[in-house]
Amino acid sequence: MKLTKPVFPKELDADVAMSVLIPNAESMAGESLPYIYEFQGVSERTALGDNLKVDLKHRQNKTTSVKFSLKRDSLYHILPEYLFHPLDHYLGIEGDSEEFDKRYKEQEEQKNKALTYFKPFDRHFHQLRVSYQEWLNEKILSGNRFLSDFITEGQNVNLDNPFINAVYGCIPWLRDFRGNDDMISTALSFAFKGSADIEKCRTEISIPLTDNIHHEVDGRLEDLFCGPSYMEGTDVWKVYFHTEIGTEEKLALLKSQIEEFTEFFSMWFLSLGTSLEVEFGDRDAAPLLTETKKTKGVFVDYSTQLI
Repeated sequence: MKLTKPVFPKELDADVAMSVLIPNAESMAGESLPYIYEFQGVSERTALGDNLKVDLKHRQNKTTSVKFSLKRDSLYHILPEYLFHPLDHYLGIEGDSEEFDKRYKEQEEQKNKALTYFKPFDRHFHQLRVSYQEWLNEKILSGNRFLSDFITEGQNVNLDNPFINAVYGCIPWLRDFRGNDDMISTALSFAFKGSADIEKCRTEISIPLTDNIHHEVDGRLEDLFCGPSYMEGTDVWKVYFHTEIGTEEKLALLKSQIEEFTEFFSMWFLSLGTSLEVEFGDRDAAPLLTETKKTKGVFVDYSTQLI
């Protein structure tokens, strides 16, 4: 396939542009392509911005080569100038334009020789930068999971649990939105892939009396109590996950995974005083009245005569 010259925003960083262009060009060509790099120095970048230029060279019966013109320093630009040019190169010209042109040409030839010498090293270092940017792009486009890796480092999060893995990319939200109803509802939808009924309700639970006696009274009769326990209101997120009931082994695995997810989600996503309850099953499934050779798992066997 013949490649065409790409069009991309001029304000886009050159490393970012190349990290997108190179994989796409190789994908379209179906092979690795030869790349040529030209480093123009940061003075060009300072004056005109980080404007990447891309040229394609098509040759008959040969692979298309791609040339990148970068406003970046070569090792030649970074090293001291006197390693390549005498500091008094133009000394004694005294307005002689012909002599100036001669010496300028000599200096440009020396510059090109130095750039040619350092070109393999410059290409290698820049390919490292582009490879890192490709890796970063992949992480960012995969839901910023590298941020979650950083936040949860050392916490032994079990990503083999499919429900935990599904909400793992939501962890960066917690800094600003932990306990937020919309965030929790969205994260739970990710966890159960939209196959769940999710609601938040206010409920009362019975708390046994301890040495820490509840004594706050604000004038309401319901705050006064007697007996071995008292009632306290709490917010509960209730989830019913619609899923098929499979074999006994799968049932036990699903139960274990949901219990682990409930503990993880409560610890990371819910605010204090809020809890999560998850139930699962297949409410719409018709009961299996008899066991057949194809039947596996849970079934109901009626031995009574139906009239």
